[in-house]
Amino acid sequence: MTASVPARRAGWHRLLSMRVLVPLMLLAYACFFGLYTLGRDMAHREQQVEEHVREEVTQRMTHLQGTLEYLMRTGQREAVREELADLGSNPHLTVGLLLDDQRNVLASTRLALLGHPVWEAWPELIRPGALARMKSVKVRMSGDVRVSEDGSRVEGYYPIQLSTQPLGSQVGLLYLQHDLSQLKAAQHYRAERSALRSSLLLVLIAGLLGLFFHFALGRRVRRLEAAARRLAGGELSARAGLRGVDELGTLGRAFDEMAERLSQEREALRRSEASFRTLIERTPDAVFVHRERMLLFANPAACTLLGYAREEELRGRPVEELLMPGEQDPLAESSLLGSAREVRFRHREGQQVLGEVVTFSIPFDGQPAVVSIARDVTERKQVQEKLRTTDRMVSLGTLAAGVAHELNNPISYVLSNLRFAVDELGEAGDAGKPLSDEQSQEVQQALREALEGGERMRHIVHDLRSFSRREDEHFGPVDIHAVLDSCASLARTTIRHRAQLVKEYGEVPRVLANESRLGQLFLNLLVNAGQAIPEGDAKANSVRVTTERVDEVWVVVSVRDTGVGIPPENLQRLFKPFFTTKPVGVGTGLGLSICHGIVTAMGGRIEVSSEVGKGTTFRVFMPVADKAIGQTKPA
Repeated sequence: MTASVPARRAGWHRLLSMRVLVPLMLLAYACFFGLYTLGRDMAHREQQVEEHVREEVTQRMTHLQGTLEYLMRTGQREAVREELADLGSNPHLTVGLLLDDQRNVLASTRLALLGHPVWEAWPELIRPGALARMKSVKVRMSGDVRVSEDGSRVEGYYPIQLSTQPLGSQVGLLYLQHDLSQLKAAQHYRAERSALRSSLLLVLIAGLLGLFFHFALGRRVRRLEAAARRLAGGELSARAGLRGVDELGTLGRAFDEMAERLSQEREALRRSEASFRTLIERTPDAVFVHRERMLLFANPAACTLLGYAREEELRGRPVEELLMPGEQDPLAESSLLGSAREVRFRHREGQQVLGEVVTFSIPFDGQPAVVSIARDVTERKQVQEKLRTTDRMVSLGTLAAGVAHELNNPISYVLSNLRFAVDELGEAGDAGKPLSDEQSQEVQQALREALEGGERMRHIVHDLRSFSRREDEHFGPVDIHAVLDSCASLARTTIRHRAQLVKEYGEVPRVLANESRLGQLFLNLLVNAGQAIPEGDAKANSVRVTTERVDEVWVVVSVRDTGVGIPPENLQRLFKPFFTTKPVGVGTGLGLSICHGIVTAMGGRIEVSSEVGKGTTFRVFMPVADKAIGQTKPA
């Protein structure tokens, strides 16, 4: 049942093909043209018959009018009857009557009608129309020959003067009725034969054209159709190979050109797909394609990232299974301006793998999908942490001389006071005498001063330890002024021989940060500010630290120095790793790069402006802490 439907459709398509449709159209045209010609020819021939017979009847009646009037005037009534009787030999003349003024038959083509009144001899003449015409011709004394309304006959009415009396005294009527049916039938036969000959000629032409289309054009059309079907079936080497300057030849050449372009484009697409697949499979970055949070594709790097051997083990898994808890959203949202986001992936064995991910939308298998490209940055983050620790050590090493001096003064102070107290107590003990009130007060004063020196050393050691140890990465509310005071204390030795340290603190809330990393950031900025100012004129230069709240979201800390400044060509490279303008052995080129990473990791940003010879300003923007939220971020 189902196979017969395509078969019937194919049959209809064959009937509607050009090689069949054109001859059918020509045949239909031949039939239509034959019928149209037949109808038109028959109407024309009927009109000709009517005109010819009407003229013939008119001439005959005009001749009879004169002849009959002469015979009636000379009293030759028998000759009148013979004259009309002779008309009976005409097979197409239905009847001929000569009526007197009383409408009795005086002469007729039919002898049986003689002497009878008209209503008995020929009842048609007493109809209203016939009576009106008879009256009209007698009044006008002129004949009237017409074709009947149904076109079947010609009727003539002519007045006949019956006596020698004055005109109009005795007027009879000559009536002739000529039949047209036989004449028209003969003309119909001739018209049909003519139309049949024309139709047969057109049918012959249609048949010849059909054969031409079938053999001359049909094979070419079938060849083009077969090539098109092969091309549609994926055989891109199919060509029609049609020649000629006609439309089919032009169409065939256009088809071959299209097939050639399709073949070239298909080959280019195949090479592009092969190159793209090779690129995806060999790229060191992990590529995930997912739709509606279900994984559709993963390249070998993605399998390696997550600890799987084959891509089939990952395909069809929910995206949530590939991520650590709390990391479901980053793979579903497109990255803005191609920026990467850190995502914690879950390794097959359960450990955490840190990746930088860029996500965007593309069509995949004809439907919208999401592509996430991830780069394993676990080792890089570990190296960066080591570099930050190293940079802290380098910064502390830079401060070592100043810190040693800072410790040396209170140590000397403590030692001298302790020696004084020991000496006083020793002398009193040797003498066996108690200390006098004055000596007791001096010893107490010396011990208090030694205690103050010890506290001073303890604070210095505490500040050093806070910046040299690696604390956890807890982010929470931080008093930025306390951090700045600790950093200023450590950097004081570097700055005091070059400039004055000025603090201009505003009313600012706590910021969301990590205290240890924030201290490393500002210590680097303060040390760099001090090193940017040459030694020798500390009173004329300054390192100014200001804090202010710019809006409801940000607190800005500015570190401004009056040093040598930074050339414009170096400002764009300032935060790149290992870029430095300091002499060899003085800087590593990592300080500002690490500062930039610290600020970015804490959700802030850092800006720099400088003018050669006038100084440099670093502005650090930190987010205001939300006391209701605390979060922990990975290194």
